[in-house]
Amino acid sequence: MVRNLGFEAPGFETGRPTDFTTHLAVYQGGKQIAEKTIRVNDPLEVAGYTFHQNGFGPAPDVVIRDAAGKPLWSGPIPLTDQAAGFPFAEFAVPGRDVALQLLLQRAADGAGVLLVLPFHAVGTNPDGSPVVEGLEPLALTRGESDTAAGTDFSVELRGFGEYTLLIAKRDPGQGFVWTAFGLLIVGLLITFWMPRRRVWGRLDADGRLALAVRADRYVDVGREFGRLLDDLVASRRSADDGRPRGTGTA
Repeated sequence: MVRNLGFEAPGFETGRPTDFTTHLAVYQGGKQIAEKTIRVNDPLEVAGYTFHQNGFGPAPDVVIRDAAGKPLWSGPIPLTDQAAGFPFAEFAVPGRDVALQLLLQRAADGAGVLLVLPFHAVGTNPDGSPVVEGLEPLALTRGESDTAAGTDFSVELRGFGEYTLLIAKRDPGQGFVWTAFGLLIVGLLITFWMPRRRVWGRLDADGRLALAVRADRYVDVGREFGRLLDDLVASRRSADDGRPRGTGTA
């Protein structure tokens, strides 16, 4: 189990936060096994898992009640998407065939306004997508509650909170990946440290051997292949000296 003990973004109110931190705790078997304040480039590693902070955003604290006042939902709703540059999310009302589109904006005085658009499906298009019908929209500020026409529940905005988005990664093959990466780097270093040399040879019918060498400009072909040429010439001379010669009579 992973628990968020607190999220902070100093300067967020001004639109220019200086840091993003999440105080994170990890439990296993009912016992806490790790606790750390993580940042974007400072994750928490425990029990083979790595917890990265990936993002954050607003989460309005909403209460949805039926006609009798019984809560259908109570708690923050993270606005993880965007619409027209504003935080946005869709939320299905528990126990109802109605969903809510939530859009967070600011009023002229800077107060937060939560736009609530209820809608429900009334059919299906030929391509299989649902046909939706929008109901009466609501605009709520902190502490307000209202009921949209055509629905049997009320929506109350208790306040504004924040959510933090975490990514938990576990990669058993990480060691093989890093090993392969290291071998790749070593291979590249060898390639650049020891440039390629290409040698072509052509043996003519009369026994002459022609060699062509292609290498980088900083390769000393004479020094590197001089000994090879000397060995080839010496081998040819030895073969000529050991070849049987013809005899004649006088």
